[in-house]
Amino acid sequence: MLYNFLLEIQYKNEISNSFANFSLLHPHIEIQLWCNSQNDIIELKGEKKDLEIAIPDLEKDLGEVIKIFPDRNHIQLVFKMCKCTKFPLDKVISKYDCLELPPTKYLSGREILNLIVTPEDAGLILDDIRKGLPDSEVNVLKLAPLKSTKGPYPFYLPLDDLLNNFTKRQQEALSIAYKKGYYDIPRAMFLESLANEMNIKRRTFEEHLRKAEKKIMSFLVPALLSF
Repeated sequence: MLYNFLLEIQYKNEISNSFANFSLLHPHIEIQLWCNSQNDIIELKGEKKDLEIAIPDLEKDLGEVIKIFPDRNHIQLVFKMCKCTKFPLDKVISKYDCLELPPTKYLSGREILNLIVTPEDAGLILDDIRKGLPDSEVNVLKLAPLKSTKGPYPFYLPLDDLLNNFTKRQQEALSIAYKKGYYDIPRAMFLESLANEMNIKRRTFEEHLRKAEKKIMSFLVPALLSF
């Protein structure tokens, strides 16, 4: 059986982790990191004035921002390059071949890391993390069997497979539709206005959106029907 292993790491000093260091500098902002093989998607949560000050510091370390989605006290940034390979815990994760569940969270120099592990490896992973971060405090928040709420087995969806299946235009159309309220009830924006956001014709936008939606349904529905 696999276990859900939730860890809290309190960093005391700067280390080779851009997000932990950023959260030390900006303790009032929560960071959520979603990473795939191509880009980093980073969500920042905090007061607007704090976010405006913090973003330039993040850009200095991580590089080019290709998308920004502001929403009151929440900003989502999409970075061009994936930086997760530089994290100090990567060697531990790869050593035990465990699965990291996004998002990884950072706040005030504190990292919340969610792993899927075997019960035999949990203690070894904890020891290795503590040895690798001797100046940091590492606490276990949760170690429990991973179970589905509707079936006897865990339910997995390989998210990278889905994300890599979108074209850039399909991904952009889907993101704009979601952010602008196309899926809200009642609907906040219609296809023609969304097409204008991408400077394309309504029919072209609808084609990008429908193809993206079909890929999501083709990915999700067979898994749901298996329950």
